[in-house]
Amino acid sequence: MNDPPTNIRAHQSQQMLEIDWPDGRVDRLGYLGLRGSCPCAGCRDEWTGEPLLDRSSIPLDLKLVGMENIGTYAVKFAWTDGHSSGLFSWETLRRLGDESLAPPKG
Repeated sequence: MNDPPTNIRAHQSQQMLEIDWPDGRVDRLGYLGLRGSCPCAGCRDEWTGEPLLDRSSIPLDLKLVGMENIGTYAVKFAWTDGHSSGLFSWETLRRLGDESLAPPKG
């Protein structure tokens, strides 16, 4: 699934990003989870993919302060914690949506 979303909306009061996909699916991704999944080199080891970001360091009152389309393949988010270097490809956002729909592991 590499088609771009048809719409992306930020719901600040709910700390939630809502993504509409061309196939009709709507994903709702929480800000804390999105910020914690940042794929940039400062947040994730470039070689192993292991997270470098301590998720407990993300402020609980995190807000989205900007979204910028990057070409036709990704979006870059700017957060109130000052971070804005992660590029989220459509594929990455779709995968995060898939993970949010999966039943909890137990």
